[in-house]
Amino acid sequence: MSHRSIVFLVASCLVACSSSDSASSSDTGNSDASAGTDGAAKVDGGIAPVDGSSAQTDGAARTDAPATNDGGEALSLSFAFIGCNRISKADWNPQTNPSAANVAQLTQTLTDVAALPDAPKFLFFTGDLVLGLVQDTTILKGQLDGWAALYKAHPVAAKVALVPLVGNHEMLYKTQINGAKAELSNPAADAVWAQWLTGSGFATHAGNGPTNAGANADALQDDQSKLSYSFDEGGAHFVVLNTDTWTTTADPATQSTQIGWIALQWLRADLAAAQASAQTASIFVFGHKPIVNPTGNATADGAINPALTAGIEAAIDGTPKVKGFFGAHAHEWDAHTLPGTRGVYQIVAGNGGSALETGWTANPPYYGFTVARVYTSGRVGIVSYRRPVPSPYNATTTTAAQPEAEMTIAP
Repeated sequence: MSHRSIVFLVASCLVACSSSDSASSSDTGNSDASAGTDGAAKVDGGIAPVDGSSAQTDGAARTDAPATNDGGEALSLSFAFIGCNRISKADWNPQTNPSAANVAQLTQTLTDVAALPDAPKFLFFTGDLVLGLVQDTTILKGQLDGWAALYKAHPVAAKVALVPLVGNHEMLYKTQINGAKAELSNPAADAVWAQWLTGSGFATHAGNGPTNAGANADALQDDQSKLSYSFDEGGAHFVVLNTDTWTTTADPATQSTQIGWIALQWLRADLAAAQASAQTASIFVFGHKPIVNPTGNATADGAINPALTAGIEAAIDGTPKVKGFFGAHAHEWDAHTLPGTRGVYQIVAGNGGSALETGWTANPPYYGFTVARVYTSGRVGIVSYRRPVPSPYNATTTTAAQPEAEMTIAP
């Protein structure tokens, strides 16, 4: 695996940061991770705000980010992304918190995004919005409805279009097999999500994804057209993936179907069409589970199903217009270059409010969200906004997230 270092420009200094040894906390729905030293590039600690100023704590996001960068590049489009905001099972009270979200962090993130001077076109929420992970889909529906109510009550709903993705907590359920914890496909959850997406008004762009009709090249068991799909905006092509697609592919170890699955044949066709389109300048791919584990994270279910890893890596590397893959699942922030000749970046922004990975070596660890800035030159920059983690992790906060210096993920 080849990796590229990430270097940030802060004031007039270059600061190179790297990290390793990421492990799952006991309630994230992942197994414990072992340490890793694969050299994947990662930015995780001590980066000053982009202009060198001190953090503010007035509850509003900074408003000094320019519509152009220091070199005078004009901004064409921006979008924000974040994942993993659900609280831990032991902390959930359905009477006081129907959504099962970390309400304090969700509210502050929405406030920060709404206050950005150049409002992002979209906010991609890359899975694990709610606790879920149970077979009883009435619980899942109640949590999703509670989450939608929170979002719609916030002023950001009138400014930024929400694009929510499913995560394992929305698509799977947790059980025990031979005394060991396991996550299995929860087929009924597909319809619950699709109905919620439409009923909540979040399905504006959904509907052109893969189905189980016709040739069914991805061996799907149901209609996935609102769970994986793509759409275009201002020269950008956005691809949303269900990384726990319900497939017919059996898993002998669980007597169920494989998890961590994606509709790879549909993805290949969609990327090829976007690459061939003269109207498409950039392609951005989103999914809850990463393609490869974040730096130092060796959990068995920390990324997509390994049977599909090489295929999606090749599809992304072989599509020159793809500028990045954006996901979550691991409760940390990580930047990682994928295998291939182009070194496409995978950005994991799972620091949305769930209890953070105990092995994440950021010093200090942080919550926040991330903004991608697409310039008319074609360059794509990433700005990570961070705020301190309160104690306990779901305590009230009024501290606005501060921007790190912009990093370039595509020239």
